[in-house]
Amino acid sequence: MGTEPKKAPRKAKRRRKPAEEIVDYVVEIEGWDFSYWLALNSVRNALDPYHEHRHVKVRGRLLRPVGLQTDRVTASLFPSTNLLEERRKDLKPIAVGSIESYPDRLDARMSIPVDMLPSVLQVLAAGHPKYLVMRGSKLRYRSARLVSYSLATKLDEDDEAETDGP
Repeated sequence: MGTEPKKAPRKAKRRRKPAEEIVDYVVEIEGWDFSYWLALNSVRNALDPYHEHRHVKVRGRLLRPVGLQTDRVTASLFPSTNLLEERRKDLKPIAVGSIESYPDRLDARMSIPVDMLPSVLQVLAAGHPKYLVMRGSKLRYRSARLVSYSLATKLDEDDEAETDGP
């Protein structure tokens, strides 16, 4: 009986994750609200004796992408001190926010540098931004990560062409 040399098992090739499809979520702004809350911080050994919460909520109609269950959108902008220019250099973010899909609405939550909040409130009060454009992954399992967002008075030519339809 001859002994045949054993073949080394073949290593399985690693499959690369397919690149995420990036989608623009274009929202026509119909209204907005600002809320502020201040309370004593009851956490033991808290660094700050107060707990402060504020955010801007934008409501609107989804223009793009079409074909989702709903066209109603609420987007919340939460100010964060971590996004101040001198503090964010060490961060390694994977998203600036997220979108969750519900049967009656899409909910977006996004961070904003705390020093930008007054400017955003000022332009919203003046009625200038008409659109919120959020760019991120395609909805999967009713959620998506956002890599950017912008408030705009008008849409770019690319956005307009794609929202007008054929």
